[in-house]
Amino acid sequence: MPRSLSASLSCLALSVFLLAACGRKEESALPGAAAPAPMMAEAMKADSRAAAAPQRYIALRHNLVIDSAAAALPRVFEDALKRCQAAGCEVLATSLQRETEYNPPSATLSARMPPQAVAAFLEGFKGEAQVLQHNRSAEDKTDAVIDAEARIRNLTELRDRLRAMLASQKGSIKDVLEVEKQLTETQSQLDAIQAVRKVLANETEKVAVDVEFRARPRVSERGFFGPVARAWDSAGEVLMSSLGGLITFLAAALPWLLVLVPGAWGLRALWRRRRATR
Repeated sequence: MPRSLSASLSCLALSVFLLAACGRKEESALPGAAAPAPMMAEAMKADSRAAAAPQRYIALRHNLVIDSAAAALPRVFEDALKRCQAAGCEVLATSLQRETEYNPPSATLSARMPPQAVAAFLEGFKGEAQVLQHNRSAEDKTDAVIDAEARIRNLTELRDRLRAMLASQKGSIKDVLEVEKQLTETQSQLDAIQAVRKVLANETEKVAVDVEFRARPRVSERGFFGPVARAWDSAGEVLMSSLGGLITFLAAALPWLLVLVPGAWGLRALWRRRRATR
């Protein structure tokens, strides 16, 4: 290649390099040109903080007291139970005490339901049912969940290593038995902590709902003569309780009376006889 052409190409390359360098310098010198860098840095820090924030595992609970007429209480309870089952909830416990001569009806319902079904379930208490009390509570289970998941990972890795050791074991029978024993213990611990994690998942992925159903007092029980009406209703029970206490006392005292009365009678006769002899 001629020297003149080579020199021209070198000069052209140098010129292009100098122009690019000057352009970069001018861009950096423009007002506000360096401003996006701190903004991008702050955005990256915010993203990193959001990614580093651990997921929270919260156990939610609703406690309700439902009031209804005594005659309607079983119907209100059955309706609530059907709505709960239709929403896919897990019924933990139920009880229904029907009305008797001395006791009003009552019922309880304890269940866990999906979070999206709670609002519709609570809205169903209308008409014959009235919400007297509604308490909400939340318990943070994050530490327990993180600890359980870490133990599950560690025990799973240990179990896999023990299985690999057992598969490639070529030592004595004693060594093989020792590895099998350790593997059994590890699997037992893993099953236990997995059961704990399942319970925690059930508590944090579903909402606990406890409902107490109470019978509304009658008009006579809420009015001016309410105390008199309640006392009259309980008069028979109080009378029978007193009679029962008296019967219990007589039953306990009868053996002593059979001993003390004849003894006292004999002592009195002896004393009178001694006085007559004097």
